[in-house]
Amino acid sequence: MNQHKALERVIILLQVVFVGENMPISTSVKKVFSEYEKAFSALDMKKSAEFFADTFISAGPNGTITNSKKELLESGEKAADFYRSAGQNSAKILSLDESPITDQYSLVKVHWGVTFRKTGDKPIEFDVSYLVQKTGKEPKIILFIAHQDEQKAMQELGLLKPNPNGP
Repeated sequence: MNQHKALERVIILLQVVFVGENMPISTSVKKVFSEYEKAFSALDMKKSAEFFADTFISAGPNGTITNSKKELLESGEKAADFYRSAGQNSAKILSLDESPITDQYSLVKVHWGVTFRKTGDKPIEFDVSYLVQKTGKEPKIILFIAHQDEQKAMQELGLLKPNPNGP
């Protein structure tokens, strides 16, 4: 079983075990994701990095890696350039669900809508799950899992040119 499938199963297990019916979103998580949404929409990667722990895990259909905040800051402009090259205009959280795991940790699933020059006002929608640590002054993202292969989806929509060397 690949790492992405294993992480998806962990998320499903966490949701089954810890999700309550109509759980309210904590004020601190709501605030952090509201600010994160603004930073991502503006492609302000320096501001976006503030919402991550000093070390965190990135996962998606193509694998899993650990990152440091320093690495995120160093590669942030490259990531912003990637979204700019695809014509990103805005990013908006369409829905946000928090599932507390313990008093210190929550699983947060975000349904994003991102608009691009080619899509006009029609957002491209995708999901990302975040494991958030709530032990410091403000919650920090310690894990995020992209549910879809973002680059492949953007290529299929004609937002990016296909990579001649494969995915």
